[in-house]
Amino acid sequence: MKKIIILFIIAFNFLTFNLLASSVAISEVPKNAINFADTYFADYYLYRAVENSGSYTLIFKGGLKIHVNSKGEWTTISGGGDEINIEYLEKEVIDSIKKEYGNEKVIYVKKQKNAYKIKFKNRNNITVDFEGNIKKGRRDY
Repeated sequence: MKKIIILFIIAFNFLTFNLLASSVAISEVPKNAINFADTYFADYYLYRAVENSGSYTLIFKGGLKIHVNSKGEWTTISGGGDEINIEYLEKEVIDSIKKEYGNEKVIYVKKQKNAYKIKFKNRNNITVDFEGNIKKGRRDY
């Protein structure tokens, strides 16, 4: 019974996402979003873009996803479980992450109003403000 419920939830989420989001030509995505992807993720192959209520998701081969708002500014970057580049963050943020978590692999970054939510491959999560101050950390189990 649990398996049926889980499969139903997965199917419902998949269908809902596909009904609300639709593929668009890469040329329809704001130019600055494409330039950002080309600059910091040049080693990845961008094969699809999806539009959902004015925001976009750039989907790359291998699982990398970059979510951008209607202005083309990135909001979330997910490596699909793989390590991602963080060179687009402020120098202070990068320095703090390297100092405190030098051996960890960043797999997810979400830009918030005044901080970044960072997830590591080892399931640790931290919040770092734009000045590089680490606010909190926890572990997902």
